[in-house]
Amino acid sequence: MDIANKTITNNAASNVKVDKEILIIGAGISGIGTGIELKKHHMNSFMILEKSDSPGGTWRDASYPGIAVDIPSFSYSFSYELNPEWSKMFCEGDEIRQYVDNCAKKYGIYSHFRFNSKVEKTVFDTDSNTWTTHLSDGTKLVSNYVIAATGILNQPKYPDIPGMDSFTGKTMHTARWDHDYSLDNKKVAIIGTGASAVQIIPAIAKQVKSMTVFQRTPIWVMPRYNLKISKLAQSVFKHVPFVSRSIRNMTDAGLNLGAYTAVNYSRFPSLTRNAESTCIKHVNKQIEDPATIKKLIPKYDFGCKRPAISNEYFPTFNQKNIELTTEGIERITEKGIVTADGVEHEVDLLIWATGYKTQEPGNAPSFGVIGSKNYDLGDFWYENRYQAYNGVSVPDFPNFFLTFGPYTGGLNWFSMLEANALFIVRCLKEAKRKKSRYIEVTQQANDEYLADMLERSEGSVFNNAACSEANSYYFDNHGEASLPSPFTPLWRWFRVRLVDLDAYRFAPLKTGSQSSKSPTPLSEVQ
Repeated sequence: MDIANKTITNNAASNVKVDKEILIIGAGISGIGTGIELKKHHMNSFMILEKSDSPGGTWRDASYPGIAVDIPSFSYSFSYELNPEWSKMFCEGDEIRQYVDNCAKKYGIYSHFRFNSKVEKTVFDTDSNTWTTHLSDGTKLVSNYVIAATGILNQPKYPDIPGMDSFTGKTMHTARWDHDYSLDNKKVAIIGTGASAVQIIPAIAKQVKSMTVFQRTPIWVMPRYNLKISKLAQSVFKHVPFVSRSIRNMTDAGLNLGAYTAVNYSRFPSLTRNAESTCIKHVNKQIEDPATIKKLIPKYDFGCKRPAISNEYFPTFNQKNIELTTEGIERITEKGIVTADGVEHEVDLLIWATGYKTQEPGNAPSFGVIGSKNYDLGDFWYENRYQAYNGVSVPDFPNFFLTFGPYTGGLNWFSMLEANALFIVRCLKEAKRKKSRYIEVTQQANDEYLADMLERSEGSVFNNAACSEANSYYFDNHGEASLPSPFTPLWRWFRVRLVDLDAYRFAPLKTGSQSSKSPTPLSEVQ
């Protein structure tokens, strides 16, 4: 039976039929992790909607050559599900995707998936306190709660360059790689030098005939010590979990230190300067041409945008078939790219390494969210600042939660997700305790939280004037760095467990038009 069409209960506030108590939208790390957290607390009446035919999110969609995690693999995992079989300190994309899939299977999440279910919008009904979620195939699903878990890196971003449609060669975005296209003996152009470019450029440099890299903004690049993990070490990790846990604690400490450096920039600028010094030594050691070195050293402070790690990126520019140009792109032609100096670079393949949409309307969440006042969440943020209490709740959007909201981004997606999912579960449990099916953060609590985030951001590197030259996706249309968290993961770990829930209004169940059938509790197995 298709679980999407299985009626679970009647809502106690009206005669509205509820398909599932909770709908989770997105089957990447966030959706799977949230599902696991719900099941841990015996909340089994939920469904995970996924637009594709398999789980994995960004790690399913992005499969370009060289793709790998940029923090230690030991930390890039659920804290309760350490993987003893990582093959390297920084594992490649296939291993990460397999790990996420294994977690979904181990914790029984597959039975909650509904694949090929693209969400167009979800609309709150103030009469029944339910959400009606509209799918692209015309299906409508009703739930008491909606959790947006689409992440932030799922919609490729393309720059606005004249003539983009005129190019007659092959084009592809790093997030949508075409593995059927051969790179052998091709003249290639790569637009962008962000995190994905740092990985893909050295991965294909020796395969192509020539490559021209078009750089608008250089990126800080740290050395990467990608140690291979032996079978013996894997065996030790498997049979002596304490060892793996200890390594995880050490890598987590390093990530907390990195976050601390960015958050406390105004108090300890020397920490940032030390990181910059390491990067500058790294590029000077690996590149021969002084002019190229100068082009690759950023003018903004370390931390303004996410840095990269690589031992292969810089040496690529020593190859004779690789050219780095910092001339601005004037237009794209049928044959290639014309730069501001009038030179036309003819190529066979144009690769967009231009990242993803982040804080634009229609992304994060990537569907319409119409709240109690008939207003769309994306429009609200775009017009009134990006804001969400504790990163998960927004006033006038009751019974709706975000796994990734404003001011929650960090170096490790897993630690952020676990914290937010736990806080969401706390809210759901409190609603159950109070016999409520209406959860909404108060305007006052939200405003106070936003003020706190803005104040904390004042002392961070993100508020430094030098960041204006970084072209960082951390910043929104209001000029505020509302994507990264202005506090460390350790601080968040304590907050989601200790902060009280007085910021929320839990309204009692309505009694006007009760159904004769009691609502199914969150703990009921489907």
